[in-house]
Amino acid sequence: MIYIAGPGHGGPAIVGNTYLEGTYSEFFPDITRDMPGLKKLFTQFSFPGGISSHVAPTTPGSIHEGGEFGYSLSHAFGAAFDNPDLIVACVIGDGEAETGPLATAWH
Repeated sequence: MIYIAGPGHGGPAIVGNTYLEGTYSEFFPDITRDMPGLKKLFTQFSFPGGISSHVAPTTPGSIHEGGEFGYSLSHAFGAAFDNPDLIVACVIGDGEAETGPLATAWH
């Protein structure tokens, strides 16, 4: 199963989950799984030189940039077509739902 996060500012939720289950610290060992590491994780959100507020290539497990106009659904289609046995859960952001690429995907 794969989760495709489309909401533009949903990145912190995914980063938080990957931190809690340990994957984030595997990719970024300086973000340790203790109070100093948690503080460092929190202070880097949306800070110049820090991590973005949307799902980005630096988010462990990400296959796309969240919040882009219509991209999450097309990436979900591609993931499912590439592997028919894969369950793809795609959440679409509100701004993304108003775009031409997404409207075309619905049709």
